[in-house]
Amino acid sequence: MYSRENGLLGRPPITEGRSHCEQVQRVVTFTGQSLSAAAGSELLILGDSSIDYGPPPLAVEPTSAAGRSQGITLELGSGRVVVLGEAAELTAQKDDKGRSFGVQLPDNDNQQFALNILHWLSRLI
Repeated sequence: MYSRENGLLGRPPITEGRSHCEQVQRVVTFTGQSLSAAAGSELLILGDSSIDYGPPPLAVEPTSAAGRSQGITLELGSGRVVVLGEAAELTAQKDDKGRSFGVQLPDNDNQQFALNILHWLSRLI
């Protein structure tokens, strides 16, 4: 969970929106991977206790993901790029037990986050 309160939600224009009504307060992710980029702005900052695990069936030792992110924005030439290490936060899904997750999960701003990403990419923000 990334929020303004816990300091893990970055402050680029995507999380600020065009007005207070579009401001993102909390984004929830479900799985994913960590990312690192030399340039760009961090959207979803991983905490100091974050760990990367290798996918099965590989026997990869867990490594620290501190200093990495699950979301990064970049401006390249005249273009813009958003890279997310987790995609379920932008979807509306149900697991095999019928439980909802993604944008329809209560108490998050994932839907506004997705909309703000599109606004930023199209230069509305």
